[in-house]
Amino acid sequence: MSVNTALNAISALTIHGLITDTEGANIPMILHRTVAPLDLVPLLRLDEGAPPEVVYGPFIPRPPSTLPETGDLHVQLILAEEKGWGRSSFVHEVNVLPATTLPAHLPPLVLKVARSKRRAEIAREAWFYDELECLQGVVLPRCYGWFEAELAEGQSFGPSTRATRRSSDSEDSNLEWRFEDSKQLTEMSHSRDYVSVLLLEKMGGKLPIGVPLVMTWCKWYLHRMNYHLRINFSKGIYDMYGEIAQLGVDHRDIRYSNMLAAPQGPATLPSLPSPFTGRIYTHRMIDIESCEKTNGETSILTDWAASWIHSIVRNLPDGCIIEPWD
Repeated sequence: MSVNTALNAISALTIHGLITDTEGANIPMILHRTVAPLDLVPLLRLDEGAPPEVVYGPFIPRPPSTLPETGDLHVQLILAEEKGWGRSSFVHEVNVLPATTLPAHLPPLVLKVARSKRRAEIAREAWFYDELECLQGVVLPRCYGWFEAELAEGQSFGPSTRATRRSSDSEDSNLEWRFEDSKQLTEMSHSRDYVSVLLLEKMGGKLPIGVPLVMTWCKWYLHRMNYHLRINFSKGIYDMYGEIAQLGVDHRDIRYSNMLAAPQGPATLPSLPSPFTGRIYTHRMIDIESCEKTNGETSILTDWAASWIHSIVRNLPDGCIIEPWD
């Protein structure tokens, strides 16, 4: 296959291993592509209450989509190894079943599944993948769509998933305050009987911990080289967040676990050059559900991110992970 599957080529998924019936037997679940409304996420004005000497620009409009017409491909997937989990979702590798005939190449994939009471967060993330379409494959994973289905009576998430397990942030806590400016998201936060997923390109590993960025026999030279490499590496990560800031988007969840290496391996797709800078990046940012679309200048948004990024990167060779709450 010489061509790649378009990001909107898939209209439906059949997922095996995610949902069970009352007897505990796995049942295939068909999910259909869902489109996030353009007005789903309210825009955040940063100049409200700001000092008069601080000047913010207008909101940057969403770049036009370059995708073809939505396709009608139906893909059958089976859940594989768990890759991660958080307060709002869990992530599994997925394998395409032989019953699916692919007219074009699909890279290795993961499925990000909303916990049973966190549909609104997946919807919000889907909106930002649409907003940042031109940066998918550049500084973001490629997203092949947001898919949903309503659970029928007697159906539930299987015991092998984390959908119904409690996290450190209680599933029973009131989440309405997070979506008080969006009626649509507030209504979704009350939806309990939905399966809501994102189909995403599989990323590489996390940044290495506890190893120098460069090895050498001379300790003095090692110290100097690692100092400069930390600065340069920090700038590379910093510039990555600067790409989304070009569109007025502030990530708002900068942490170690949200920085991954670009895909690697023979079946993966190549990194794309930035439409703004022409740069090709070696890493990606993930978990964009907490982003905000703002009227902030690029320099303002990246300056906010800079101190966090530098703190994270400079401590990794020493085996320390710095979190936002530290």
